[in-house]
Amino acid sequence: MNKTYNFNFSLSRLIFFVSTLSILFNSDLSNLSAEDFDPNSVRSADCKPGGFRCGYLPSPVEVQENIPLSRNFNNLGTLPSSFDLSPNMPPVGSQGRQNSCVAWATGYAMKSYLAKKNGKVPSYDPPFAGGSGQNIFSPAFIYNQQNGGKDAGLYYYKTLDFLQENGVATWKSMPYKDSDYLEQPSKEAQQEALEHRIKSYTRLNHKKPDDIKQVISAGNVVLVGIIIDDAFYKLKGNEIYDASGGQAYGGHGMVIVGYDDNKKSKSGKKGAFKLQNSWGTNWGDKGFGWISYSMLARVGQETYAMIDQASQTNTSISLTPSVNLSLLPPNEVHASRGEFSDKITLTWIESAGAVTYSIQRKDSTSNSDFIDLGYSNSTSFTDANLVPSSTFLYRVSSISESEVSSWSKQAEGFTNEGNQSTGRLEKVIGVKFSSIKEKTKNHLRITWSEVSDASGYIISKNTNGSIWKDIAKTKTTEFIDKSFSAKGTHVYRICASKNNKKAGDWSDSYAVNIESPKKIPETITSIQATDGNHSDKIMISWNESPGSTGYYLFRFNENYEIDGEVATTNPYYEDKDPKVLNGKYFYYTAYAYNEIGYSSQSEFTLGRIQTDQQKRSAGLSLDPPQNVILKFDPSVQSVNLKWDPVKDVFEYYVYRKPKNPNMKDSKFTFVNSVKGSQTSYSEKFPGNSGDLYFYTIRSKSEFGSESKNSNLTTAYWNISKVQIKKRSISLDEIPSKLLGIWTGSYWNPKSGPKNLSLEIASKNQGFYAVLKINDKIAKQFTGIWIQGSTGFRTNGFQLDLSNLEGNANVRFDSIPELEEGIEFSFTKE
Repeated sequence: MNKTYNFNFSLSRLIFFVSTLSILFNSDLSNLSAEDFDPNSVRSADCKPGGFRCGYLPSPVEVQENIPLSRNFNNLGTLPSSFDLSPNMPPVGSQGRQNSCVAWATGYAMKSYLAKKNGKVPSYDPPFAGGSGQNIFSPAFIYNQQNGGKDAGLYYYKTLDFLQENGVATWKSMPYKDSDYLEQPSKEAQQEALEHRIKSYTRLNHKKPDDIKQVISAGNVVLVGIIIDDAFYKLKGNEIYDASGGQAYGGHGMVIVGYDDNKKSKSGKKGAFKLQNSWGTNWGDKGFGWISYSMLARVGQETYAMIDQASQTNTSISLTPSVNLSLLPPNEVHASRGEFSDKITLTWIESAGAVTYSIQRKDSTSNSDFIDLGYSNSTSFTDANLVPSSTFLYRVSSISESEVSSWSKQAEGFTNEGNQSTGRLEKVIGVKFSSIKEKTKNHLRITWSEVSDASGYIISKNTNGSIWKDIAKTKTTEFIDKSFSAKGTHVYRICASKNNKKAGDWSDSYAVNIESPKKIPETITSIQATDGNHSDKIMISWNESPGSTGYYLFRFNENYEIDGEVATTNPYYEDKDPKVLNGKYFYYTAYAYNEIGYSSQSEFTLGRIQTDQQKRSAGLSLDPPQNVILKFDPSVQSVNLKWDPVKDVFEYYVYRKPKNPNMKDSKFTFVNSVKGSQTSYSEKFPGNSGDLYFYTIRSKSEFGSESKNSNLTTAYWNISKVQIKKRSISLDEIPSKLLGIWTGSYWNPKSGPKNLSLEIASKNQGFYAVLKINDKIAKQFTGIWIQGSTGFRTNGFQLDLSNLEGNANVRFDSIPELEEGIEFSFTKE
């Protein structure tokens, strides 16, 4: 029996029905696959609360400190607001219930991406997507050889060392099976893997988004390890992981493939990183997910950038040096925060090309403008004659012979209230290395910036991954390591001391390689070019790079274009190219290389030949004086210069020029001559308080021409600092952004993840803070808030608001449950 149905819908109702259905369907379309994701499909039996073995094992603090931080100090103001490499990544795969996420992140995702990016493979062909696996790398090759026969996960640092020494084979040569973590690769696969070693790797600061963004915007992806919980497993579609939720399971490794400064989380925090996971396409947004900058700072444990190995090194140069010859402001300006009651000390990272620096200050509690404080020839400055409980903002600019940079980012500093002292000194910065040869032995000279109030310094060394060992104590800012002879990697760090005891944080760690056959050579240092010394050539020389077998030298013309390139096995080169005979300046930069790969680019040096117009006579042209040092005595306004003697010199010429708005076009003027038997000169300061002058010395033979300029030095008469009057007692309340509940995470190497919380309340003009570890009170702190400051400091506790909205960097001293010296990232609830 047939039934007839009468559909009496109007056209408008039909359209409304279809539109509504479409909206309802599409609004959750991106989440449908995420709802099908089963966390148990990627959890091993030990990936659980209390087990904490989910694949990624956070490296101990002392190991991380042994891995040098990336130090790429380009101008970060040019970073794009967003960048996405996910379309260029290999297809998302699934590790299954094996704890191999680190192998998936390093081998499958990152190494495969770099191989395709560098033109080593034409396309991706993973077997789970129907390919042969010839152009994709095997997680099994990495995981099965390192896990020690247990499905317990891997450390990033060990895996990256493994890739540097052994490389990785293709999936085709060693297929991945999530049920098999024991099978070992064939000899053929191991031999193939050697062709796919990485060149090097470097550590990034996961609390500084710009460090990660700079790597990504340059076309590389970043390895990351975080603590994961239920909320991360449940991440759907375009949601942003921005808050902890449920139980913590352990550590998980992935790759960061993009970022977006304008992406907002539910809590309103701006900025997020895009992750590629190894949990299949049902998780997140087809296998990708987002984590806020703030959350990564809190739950992140490590981030690394990998540098892929180039094709076999030979005399065919395929490098493309980058050119950035403009003078940049100093990086990482830091002001002391409550260490002293009567002064604030500033430190910063040296800016290439700077001869001296200008420092300015403003009161953070008023709308006043910045005022000039003075100049500094070093990378530190002390603002003295302050009173307790004062807060100021500082900025620094770099000054070269011909230009002044823009101002640095501002740094806040404050004095304490006068009745307490933490005793902690500033972190040592400005660490530099140079080689010294004594007969047949090479020694290493280490220098660093002075730390205010330090009575000495402690030098610690770690050789080939062994434990840190204090090797010397010195009262100066220089140390020569004469034990620098064993092959391998030597890592150094320095801290300030008082009475021969550690009184400040360790500096960043610095690695130096010595003739290690499985390491790329170190960056070339002390590259120099002659400036008018010869009429037919420019001589370029540099310090030998240990472990190198040769060098690539590049020449740039006045338009900053590559104008010549050459390979040499010597740490010097005579450039007799006819192009340099025009008398113009040329820029040079160099790389060291060996059979493993090539180093990072050296700094630039500037050189030219001696033209007929420059010649003063046909006599001998001497080298300029070395180590010109200037000291200014403000009590008698005296400028005192000293330098090393020059062989066969008849006399020295002293030149100077003032800092002025037309520095680029200004020239040195002759001041006086000094007999060849003397190596010093003194004169009254030629200007007034606040003025700056450049000085240089030239040597001259009896019948010859003047040498080129010596190293530049400056004389300045810093403006007399006005005594800051005692502030009246402030009735300002502590800003609400500092108060309330803060939460953080910590991975204890022995017992796994810990939940940290800080409850901070105001108490009159002071504060009261309670630290809890896993909801148990660990310690309580009290102190005074300094008006205008964005942080707290008292004995055993320091909190400073970070540049990330809603985040603070926190340190604790003498908490048994927490490792000493860790800086935690806390999020405001």
